[in-house]
Parts: sequence; C-alpha cells; structure tokens
Amino acid sequence: MNEEILSALIRISPFIILMLVIYIFLRLKRFNANDIYLQKPNSWSRFAVWYFSFLLFILITELTLYDFGLLSVPHWHHTLLPSLIRITGMVILAPIAEELFFRGLILFRLEKLKMNRHAAILLQAALFVLAHNFTYENTMQSNIGVVQSFADATLYAYAKYHTRSLLTPMAMHMTGNVVATLEQFIL
Repeated sequence: MNEEILSALIRISPFIILMLVIYIFLRLKRFNANDIYLQKPNSWSRFAVWYFSFLLFILITELTLYDFGLLSVPHWHHTLLPSLIRITGMVILAPIAEELFFRGLILFRLEKLKMNRHAAILLQAALFVLAHNFTYENTMQSNIGVVQSFADATLYAYAKYHTRSLLTPMAMHMTGNVVATLEQFIL
C-alpha cells in the first residue's frame, strides 16, 4: 500500500474507532441516543439560525484573519486518493466523532455529575482544544487556532442545547471543517 494512502488511513482511524465504540456503548445501553441528544432538532428554524449564524461567524473570522495576515494555511499537496480519504476524515468523520464524544458523551457525563451547564460547556471546550495537535505548538497561528477551537466548541455545545439536537453542532462542525479544507486549496 502506498505510504501516503496508509498515512491518510491512519489519520482517520481514530474517528472510525471512536464512532464504533460509541455505537457499541449505545447497543450495550450504557446510555441512550436521547441522553446525548442524538435526535432531530426541536425546531428547524432554530437549527437554521444557529447554522447560518455560525457560517457567518466563520467567514467573518477567516476573512479578518486573512486581511490582517494572521491566517497561515498550508497548501494542499496530497494526491487524489489520499486527498479523498483525508477530506472525508476532516469533513465527515471528525465532526461526527468529535461531536458524539465531546458534545455528546462528555457533556452527558458532566450533567450526570450535576455540574453547572455553563461550566460543563467550558470544560468540554477546553478538552476539545487539548485534543487538537496545534494546541502544543507555540506559534501565532496555533494560538489563534486554540482560541478559534475553544470558541467553536463552546458554540457547538450551546447550539446542541438550544436545538436539543447533536445534529446541529455536527452540521456546524462539518461546515467549519469544509471552510478550513477549502482554504488549503484556495489560499
């Protein structure tokens, strides 16, 4: 197998494993889909408000960072098949797995511990940031990434609660990752 394809498969494997583990926990009834808000939104208009507000937030943020010269994006350099694997991982698998884990399981567990909702949201956002590689670099771009990821994770959690659905932050997260992916082709 080509080294670049293997690298891409290794990169997406944690997301697939995480989704499988969550599926197994659901089947074993460790929790149920409603516990983690894995249901359609209670209001499609609320979904739309959250989704389009987030899209506007992302576009304004990215354009502002670009205008000030603070947006440093590596150019995409992968061949076709590894690109398809990586893009599928970034745009579909990562958002689903991360939302199931952070806004689903972690927030569910923190609620069971009777933690204040706002404190729980901030804690899961901090954990979300710690799970991303750029957190451990000491560059301006990585520091901006930390702030953006923390803000995103916080918004995802509030969107989940306001629409009573994990599908809302999944859609928001996918959109954010689409924008980040497109930047690597455009900028």
